[in-house]
Amino acid sequence: MRKKYFFFDIDRTLGLDISQIIPADTVYCLNRLRQLGHSVAIATGRLQCDGFRTASRYGITSLVSDGGNSLTIDNTLIEMNGLPIANCRALLHELERRHLPWAVFTDNTMVRHTPYESFRHLGQSQLFQTDVTPVDIDSLTTIYKIVHVRPAAGDPPLDTYGLSRLPYITNTYLVEPTDKGAGIRRFMEHAGAPLEDVVVFGDGLNDIAMFVSPFFRIAMGNARPQLKERADYITDDNDKGGIFHACRRFGWI
Repeated sequence: MRKKYFFFDIDRTLGLDISQIIPADTVYCLNRLRQLGHSVAIATGRLQCDGFRTASRYGITSLVSDGGNSLTIDNTLIEMNGLPIANCRALLHELERRHLPWAVFTDNTMVRHTPYESFRHLGQSQLFQTDVTPVDIDSLTTIYKIVHVRPAAGDPPLDTYGLSRLPYITNTYLVEPTDKGAGIRRFMEHAGAPLEDVVVFGDGLNDIAMFVSPFFRIAMGNARPQLKERADYITDDNDKGGIFHACRRFGWI
């Protein structure tokens, strides 16, 4: 059997909702793929330390993380790139002028830094430690993610400053890299394997950049319509054996 290189999104693809829990039939499928000599990796928008925590729990040693900006192979962090710093500073200065609270992730930890006390309760606050402290925007040298409050309805929209921005919870935006496909291509360069051997599984808008040719693209049954339109195959929901059924259908297990 020809070796395939599988890349799985975590939230709502491998995992249930945004939990760390992967269904038993999916865990079996991942283990069986590895036993048969295939490569199994994660492709996630999460910060490397966060994605690696989930990967390690299930014996997965490689991942594309930070939306394509970080690459881990065989438990070794190969590269980790921040967002364009000048663009980030420009956005943060506009947020300051408009009195829109924000927080930044400046290292590979689950800690976000903000000058706003109110941010302790915004943007999935239960998942992160929030360090409330003065932040000198122009002294920042590395930023991996930004979370900020959205403008009120009727207010002028924010400039994107060339950064990718996704709607987030509690009336916030999440600014992060969104090119998982670029990270997968770098992974395949390291592996010395053809891109035609890549299989990707996803469900959300931040998976669109990896739903490109020549990758074989599988959308979960619970995927967003925009992703299904780009899929080579649509499987069942992630909590209804979608990954297992797809791998059986195409003879990978």
